[in-house]
Amino acid sequence: MHVPYIIPFLFIYTVSGFCPGASDWDPSGTKCYHVTPMKMTWQQAMDYCNNLGMTGASILQADESHALVRQARRKIEDSTEWVWLGGYYNGSHVEWNDGSEATAYSFGKRYQMPGYLAISLKDQSWHTDRKATYAAACVGYREEDFCISGRPIPPCDPEWMYSPDTTGCYKLIGTFDGFTWPEARNQCLALGAELTSIHSDEENRIVTELADTYVHGRQGNYYKLDQAGTWIGGKRMGPGKKDFAWTDGSRFEYARWASGQPDNHRNAQYIQIYTTRLEEYSNDDKLYLNKWDDIWTSAKGYNAVCKKKARY
Repeated sequence: MHVPYIIPFLFIYTVSGFCPGASDWDPSGTKCYHVTPMKMTWQQAMDYCNNLGMTGASILQADESHALVRQARRKIEDSTEWVWLGGYYNGSHVEWNDGSEATAYSFGKRYQMPGYLAISLKDQSWHTDRKATYAAACVGYREEDFCISGRPIPPCDPEWMYSPDTTGCYKLIGTFDGFTWPEARNQCLALGAELTSIHSDEENRIVTELADTYVHGRQGNYYKLDQAGTWIGGKRMGPGKKDFAWTDGSRFEYARWASGQPDNHRNAQYIQIYTTRLEEYSNDDKLYLNKWDDIWTSAKGYNAVCKKKARY
């Protein structure tokens, strides 16, 4: 699964060095770490860090491990979680993405297969994986250590996903208790954005894959259809079944409706898009995967995708 990735903002570098908002200098004063609790694949995590002007985190000594885990625990409450690092273990040695030379390893007791590195928030041990979705840890450097002042201003703010294909910035928001479409839209507006519009198959894929990286909900409870979907910015503007418009003012020239939709059931006013979380359901429900449905006014969803224009 590929997500063109995620998140970034206006960096102003000084002689003393700069790291994005919520970052933390390590004890040596040469590195800073940024951690996001959003779960993603390793490649998505590396794209996320790159869009911040950073790289996946490397760990060369114990102090750096402590600094990273300390920062991660501020963002992630569950101490049993794992966090992606910016390295690959080939079966004999570690290769760090930032070019650092691996000087020490911290694997757990069990044998490690070749794969991408992750660190435990419980005991700071490492393990390898290829398919898991974890939080991401990024590392940045002071200007006197690396010539980073010439890097371009990132196109999006931190915690936002950037897509060069759409020149848009995307952010997934959510709540355990669920929120209505107007409540979700208000949260996007507060972020200087709108609920996302969708204008192509590619953008539909971007939104569904972002929505599928993290879904608020109680583990073990099946979602009802109105809760499983993700709010997007389509709103009914007329009496016809297909009289929809995007709240960001862009033209409604593309649609990916599920079969039989929109049906204006219960005077449905808003649009949800369904992600692969529906794989828990019956085959009939799977017909909704990555497609749209019109939903009634009082319905609540667990998450929504906001969008705003990238800086460039």
